[in-house]
Amino acid sequence: MIFRRIIGYLWQLSDVLLFISAMVVLDYTAFRINATLGWFVISLILFVLGWLVEVISERKRGDS
Repeated sequence: MIFRRIIGYLWQLSDVLLFISAMVVLDYTAFRINATLGWFVISLILFVLGWLVEVISERKRGDS
């Protein structure tokens, strides 16, 4: 029982860390190609993150 809960938390943590690292690599690669593309990718990443926060908060029925 407790091991399932611990593994669940570790899975969620690894999911978040892998998502963040993917965004960092994407942004780094875009800046290596072109500075304008890098700034565009940053704005796109922030837009996607903001949208995800709204979707998650809507599922939880508000900000609480």
